[in-house]
Amino acid sequence: MKRLKAAWRRLMRIPHLFAKGMVFWCVACGTAASAYALRILSRTGHDPAALLGVILTFFGGELLLMCLKTVLKNGKDERNE
Repeated sequence: MKRLKAAWRRLMRIPHLFAKGMVFWCVACGTAASAYALRILSRTGHDPAALLGVILTFFGGELLLMCLKTVLKNGKDERNE
């Protein structure tokens, strides 16, 4: 139990942990979608560009919103001045 509490405290000290996790998630899902689109193209010969465009636009929009939130923030973060 002590190890779990110590790991939780160490994890909570990482600044902007959620944002870092979201960036990792969006890049990983975008990469997986691109790889699957290439698999569809190689196996069937059908062009998956429209589907891939929608998927990558969604994840890119998530990253853009997070970036704009950070850039347009009014004050400094109280914990990380």
